[in-house]
Amino acid sequence: MSRSRSLAVVAAVVVAATVWLPASPAFAHTKLTGSTPAAKATVRKAVTDVTLKFSGLIKKAGTTVVVAGPDEVSYSDGAASAVDRTVTQAVRPLPVGTITVRWRTVSSDGHPIQGTFSFTNKVAPPVATSPSPNVAAATPSPTPATAEPTAASPVPVSRTSSGRGSGPLGWIIAVVAAVIVFGGGLAWWRRRRAAS
Repeated sequence: MSRSRSLAVVAAVVVAATVWLPASPAFAHTKLTGSTPAAKATVRKAVTDVTLKFSGLIKKAGTTVVVAGPDEVSYSDGAASAVDRTVTQAVRPLPVGTITVRWRTVSSDGHPIQGTFSFTNKVAPPVATSPSPNVAAATPSPTPATAEPTAASPVPVSRTSSGRGSGPLGWIIAVVAAVIVFGGGLAWWRRRRAAS
């Protein structure tokens, strides 16, 4: 090969490389360039959403973001939104521990891309408190009516035979006793007289 021909080949290669290299980014696939929270970051403030940044335009259709806690429960709140090169996913209060973000989207050229990253959450979710009872609205318990005192029934008092005014039966017993005493005394007197 002559020297002139070699120089022509080299020149053609240089021209092709010059044309190809500036155009190559246009043919590169879209990729994730950053996120908030960042991958492997330690978060000490409450997270309300996860934001993904991409190198190219993103289509909303087919975009999903799952934000899972250490228990593998999803804390994503609703569907992800995609605007230009940014995808935002709202989340519910996250538990303490490793949070895993699994994302999937479609670039403007129709090429699906996906990935996974994680960060550490140090903020405990707020503890739900029970509402205080409304004392003013509480229905008062019915107060039992106080029973009015009733007059006590008179209790009959029994009278013993030793009491005065024991009735006709008492007089009869007294008379019989007197007759017996009198008769006994009279009989004793007669026996004594006869003996003398």
